[in-house]
Amino acid sequence: MKRLLVFGCSYTSYSWPTWANLLEFEYDRVENWALPGLGNRAIAERIAEANAKSRFTKDDVIIVQWSSHLRNDWWHQESMPERTIGWKTYGSIFNYHNEKLYDKKWIKTFFYEPAFFMHTLNNISLVQGMLKSSGCQWFMTSMGDIREMGSDMRDKDGYGEKTDLVTKAKNSEKKTAWTILPDLEIYDAPIWKEHEAHWLQPMELFCQTCPELTYDFVDFNGEKFIDLHPSPAQHLGWIKQELKDKLNISNDSLTLADKLVTGVNTIHTKFKFQKQAMEFALSKKQGFPESADKLQWPGRPLGF
Repeated sequence: MKRLLVFGCSYTSYSWPTWANLLEFEYDRVENWALPGLGNRAIAERIAEANAKSRFTKDDVIIVQWSSHLRNDWWHQESMPERTIGWKTYGSIFNYHNEKLYDKKWIKTFFYEPAFFMHTLNNISLVQGMLKSSGCQWFMTSMGDIREMGSDMRDKDGYGEKTDLVTKAKNSEKKTAWTILPDLEIYDAPIWKEHEAHWLQPMELFCQTCPELTYDFVDFNGEKFIDLHPSPAQHLGWIKQELKDKLNISNDSLTLADKLVTGVNTIHTKFKFQKQAMEFALSKKQGFPESADKLQWPGRPLGF
């Protein structure tokens, strides 16, 4: 049996089963290295770590889900508010969770968006070289199209996925990045055009084709809100569209995944009044079909 290794952020490892978990019905050996909130530096480094621990081979299937260039990653052994031991990350630098951490002085000293975007491109390029040299079967996806720099993402107040640099960009036939940062367009061919067969549709863009499947909840003030992370039904739809044929996923595995999605949807209907209640029920696997017992979910964080 081939081994499946997946890497990414909360679009790959979240409160409810993601595409990575649903693929566990097809594979006996699955390693999920994703962590919520990860940026592209941490994703790349965890791929290198996984390769160092157990060399990638031609028998491996590796799928990498890239996140946003607006994230800052570092590793530390001490825990801090809202961040546990290990990789310290909480989404975009401009996310409301990060207001106290990344103040104006930090941003002025360390943040320059063109450079952060270049770092993402370099990380992707380096990882592609590593995966190609291993002989494994590999694919890549992302939240939105990375070259759009967040302009194609559904955004909510406080999430900080779009900067002024992007929102002020002039309309162009080119990707947002190549309009704003033409000097970096040299990356387009080696990363995307030369590896077109390895790129899957960005997950957020797939979700925008079926927004009715996005989960909604009610907050403590009784106000309705949506969670922009792909729902299990959206994850499964993305698998059927992007991976079913490429990975020869069996109908039996998809049937089991369908049953799990139905079970999670039932839990959502029951607990949509409070997201935390749903997350607690999911952690107990309440309402999951028996076939889901094999899922390594919630997963134990892998790596250093």
